[in-house]
Amino acid sequence: MSTGSNPVFPINLHNYKIAYLINLININKLRKNLCFKIIYTKQNLIFLNFFKKFNIIYKYTILQKNNLIYINVHLYYYKNFPVCSNFKLITKPSKKFSISYQTLRLLQKKSGNSIFILSTPYGLMTHQDALKKKTTGLVIGFFSI
Repeated sequence: MSTGSNPVFPINLHNYKIAYLINLININKLRKNLCFKIIYTKQNLIFLNFFKKFNIIYKYTILQKNNLIYINVHLYYYKNFPVCSNFKLITKPSKKFSISYQTLRLLQKKSGNSIFILSTPYGLMTHQDALKKKTTGLVIGFFSI
C-alpha cells in the first residue's frame, strides 16, 4: 500500500469497504432511519458520491466531533418509501465475480431497470459506462430503480 496523497487499496480491502457501506445503507433502510453516521475516509466519500449520483442517498454532510471526522448520510425517501429498495451485493471479499465484455453486452439487453456496479481500472462505474469505455471488471452488485 502506498502512503502518498492517492492511496492504492488492494481489491479485497476495496470490497470490504463498499460491502460495509452497502450493508449500512440496507440496514438503515429496513429500520427506516433517515440518516446514519460513518467514519470519514476518502474511499467512503467516493462511494457516497457514486450513490448520490443514482439517488440511493439524498445527501451527506461532513461533521467533526472530538477530533474525529464523521459523514452524516441522509437516505433518499419519497412518500415514506426508499427510492432504491433493492440493492444486492454480488462480489464479496471471499468470492469475486468478474465479467467479460461479451457477457456485459448480453447483460445490457437483459437488465431492464437494473444497474450493475463494476469495479474497473477506471474506478467504480455502471455497466452502461463500462460498455462505452469497452472495459470489464468485477461486478460489485446491482440495484433496481
